[in-house]
Amino acid sequence: MEKEMCYYEAKQTINDIFYLQKGKKMKQNPVATITFSNGSVIQIELYPDIAPNAVTSFIYLAKQGVYDHYPIERIVPGWVLDMSYHAFHNPKACYFIPNDVKSGKYLEAVPGTIGLGGYGAPEIAGGEFFFPLADCPAITGVYPIFGKIVNGMEEIRRLEQLETYPVPYPGEPNVKINTPVYPVFIEQIQIETFGVSYGEPTRLTGIAKPLFWPCVSP
Repeated sequence: MEKEMCYYEAKQTINDIFYLQKGKKMKQNPVATITFSNGSVIQIELYPDIAPNAVTSFIYLAKQGVYDHYPIERIVPGWVLDMSYHAFHNPKACYFIPNDVKSGKYLEAVPGTIGLGGYGAPEIAGGEFFFPLADCPAITGVYPIFGKIVNGMEEIRRLEQLETYPVPYPGEPNVKINTPVYPVFIEQIQIETFGVSYGEPTRLTGIAKPLFWPCVSP
């Protein structure tokens, strides 16, 4: 039976996420600010009500500084901008989390969104986030989309056009990864949670980790 697609449209922006209902202020969605080495900035509204595991994990690793000073590893024009496939070379990011799409509600993987990836298994890598560069129905309902860019989409499009060169994909000699010729780094990711504590992510156990992750001995 074909999987039923259940989309939730993300309508809010950074300017209207603070709203009133029955005279009471509702909690604001967290906002991530990504600063790149060239000074460009992207702001992303995160959706914990849609993808709680992904949002919590992303916030946790950002506050741990895992993403800071890390080069963008993979660019596939017309497909995705992939920040890392090595768990950011940081043992703190070497874990899997439950896949939020199993709840039955999820966002479409389209330009202007952010998601967490994986390796073909239903579990999701805790920190390996990506930006769709086109409508990606093959990703929708497979990997959790956990936020929407509210400022700086032009930087994503600029990064898409960077000159790249092929490098071997670890463990798959016939697969090539397009990496930037001139590295662009994530300088820092700052998170505004508006006073809400998101704690630590739920980590899955007993799952084999990719051999090219820094926490796995050859």
